[in-house]
Formats: sequence, structure tokens, C-alpha cells
Amino acid sequence: MDLATQAAAEIRLFIKNIEEWFRGDSTRDQATATLLLEKFGQDFMMITPGGNAMDHKALVAWLPAVYGIKPDIRIELHDIAAHYVNDDCVLMTYAESQYREEGDNKRIASALFVRGDDGLVYWSHLQETWIL
Repeated sequence: MDLATQAAAEIRLFIKNIEEWFRGDSTRDQATATLLLEKFGQDFMMITPGGNAMDHKALVAWLPAVYGIKPDIRIELHDIAAHYVNDDCVLMTYAESQYREEGDNKRIASALFVRGDDGLVYWSHLQETWIL
């Protein structure tokens, strides 16, 4: 499977898994949390839609705090696309719509995936921006 296809699959899988985590539909244990984050590199960096930086350590600390906090959330992905691909990395973009009773939000994201020594892709960088 090529890098862009692997990265698109990782985006879909993570969004499905984090949606279940937010709703509290998955098991709340260390094994599930570890599985959720297994494809995030140790050097991972995220810039949230609000402009805050979150590294891998912060992501690991954040995850338990958000379990079940959005029981009504539904997340849809749109427009997943590869914009730069070489032998070891791929830059992807996608749009994400989150639907909740208290209000909806939409964001566009750029995500850099790098090939690991095992040949699989890992999240390296994620930048999210609100769509107004």
C-alpha cells in the first residue's frame, strides 16, 4: 500500500476511534488509550484550531481527560487528499465536521505522516484551522 493510501486510512481510523472515545463507546483503559495513540510518533506536534501547541506528551496526558465528554458527537470526514508525497513522508489535508446538540464546528487540517522503520506511516504533525 502506498504512503498516501496508508495515511488516508490512518486518518479515517483515528477519527472513528476518537469519536468513539469522546462518546464513551470504547473501553476506558490503558490498552485502548495506547491503541488510539500507537500511530503517533514520539516527535508528534499538533497545532489546535485555537492556536495552542500540543506535543506527544501533552496528547497522552489529554486523552484520559476527554473520555466520554461528548456523548452526542458525530464526526464526518471530507476531502481527504495527498498534496506532497516522497519515499518517506506524505502531506495530507482533510476537512472534519463535528456535530453536537450544543453546536457544530468544522475544521480543515494538514497532517504530515512519516514512514517508520516498520514501513508503516505515523502522524508527525497536525495543524487544524477552524472553518468559519
